[in-house]
Amino acid sequence: MADLVAASGASIGSIYHHFGGKTELFLAMFEQMANAVDRRIEKTMREAGDGADPRRIFELHVRAYLAAMWENRRLARVLTSEDTPPGFEAARRGRMQAAFRHWMAVLELDRSVRGQLLRRVLVATIAESSLMVAECEDPDDVPAITDAAVEWIDRIIG
Repeated sequence: MADLVAASGASIGSIYHHFGGKTELFLAMFEQMANAVDRRIEKTMREAGDGADPRRIFELHVRAYLAAMWENRRLARVLTSEDTPPGFEAARRGRMQAAFRHWMAVLELDRSVRGQLLRRVLVATIAESSLMVAECEDPDDVPAITDAAVEWIDRIIG
């Protein structure tokens, strides 16, 4: 909270007044990030138009998500730091997994144990790729991470 006060120039009292506490502040920042990601994905899907095959749609979702993570990397770093409030990490992870499952629906994976494991591997690949993108300092590294993530996903899906 002290870092936030110093960076924002706001008083600790005004932050608590508007957000109630650290958990609520983090949830508000997370919603801001989630909305930015959603807008980026929606824009990408509008630009792609209709008629793309399911694998291409999934790839576009992944690429848009990673681009949004890069665009919002400072916020992503805060939201994935080890200094999050109790319960926040579970809420963040749950929201991310729900979004990823929604994107994966286009792949029409079966409900078998094998399909469940595939979903988890895809979620882990996307999540780890997003952490790498958010940690990047050099913008030239982002396309390489994104391309590698898409390549690995393509290999995994088969």
